[in-house]
Amino acid sequence: MAKKYSYSANDESLLTPVLYKYFVDPFVKILPYRLPANFITLISFSFIVIAFAIAVRGYWVHRYDFWRLIPLLTLAYLVGDCADGKQARRTGTGSPLGEYFDHFLDCFVTGLLMGILMISFQVTKPAIITIGFFNLYAGQIGSFWERYKRRVMCFGKLSTSEGILAIGLTSWLMSIPPIHTAADTVLFLDITGGEGLIITIMTGTAISAIHSLIRTQEISFRLIAHFVLSLTITYTAAYLYGKHNMVYITLVVSCYNVFFLASLLAATNLERRECLPDIIVPLSFVLFFLLPAYTLLIQSLQIAYLAIRIGIKFITFVRINRQYWYWINPPPPEHT
Repeated sequence: MAKKYSYSANDESLLTPVLYKYFVDPFVKILPYRLPANFITLISFSFIVIAFAIAVRGYWVHRYDFWRLIPLLTLAYLVGDCADGKQARRTGTGSPLGEYFDHFLDCFVTGLLMGILMISFQVTKPAIITIGFFNLYAGQIGSFWERYKRRVMCFGKLSTSEGILAIGLTSWLMSIPPIHTAADTVLFLDITGGEGLIITIMTGTAISAIHSLIRTQEISFRLIAHFVLSLTITYTAAYLYGKHNMVYITLVVSCYNVFFLASLLAATNLERRECLPDIIVPLSFVLFFLLPAYTLLIQSLQIAYLAIRIGIKFITFVRINRQYWYWINPPPPEHT
């Protein structure tokens, strides 16, 4: 007999009650009952994609056009990201597929948000780029690892919601010339105010990740190997292209971590072991030194390779749980 699906979370976030009272609850009340939660998840994810596109455009043209939309888009994403779960509970359609789909897209959001922040602060130092991307993903991996081992997601007082809004708001503030100038002022040891802020925030994220891992009282060789390889490719990509191609860094680091996280999410729901971290992409960085004339091709192949592997994992999980996918929710019980 199949086990009944359940999702457990310990949310101590200071922002969550306010977010639900003034945004999520009123929004869900006006949502059509037949609208599946998975579509809300997908629509909310698109807001972060748009925000990243705004940042990328600004990155290439060296202007902060439309930057004021970024905090609004991150808020819209956050509302949708909370509303999908509430809609699923409201309609009785909560499922392992819904949880997987939600967290799967969240994995991409982590990298895209850090890319927006790096572009906004115009960060080029490899160490700062590495601290940002690696620590933020380490925090997410720690949370998902705890869910995998303890069957509960834990959110501290300053957690995901606060971080998302902080990134959106800070990114917009950096488009204001006086604030940008102040953030670009060197404070000490060639570290600017903006870089110091990133280091401080990411230190908190790293501590949160460590706490999550300690609570599980169990780590694996595969997890440690992923951390080591993720740190390696993040720093290498930042060292080689931090001054020239933040878009590539965002995509390759995000996809590399999403590949491991996708396996971790599937392992949680299917009660299997997490996969080994990918070794092909870390090894492929040698090609940048051996074939410098083919840099763009190598970058494209890295991202395409990771996208294909991620797609295979996603499709495999969806096929196993395809009975939980709704194009339209079933009617309320009283109408059946």
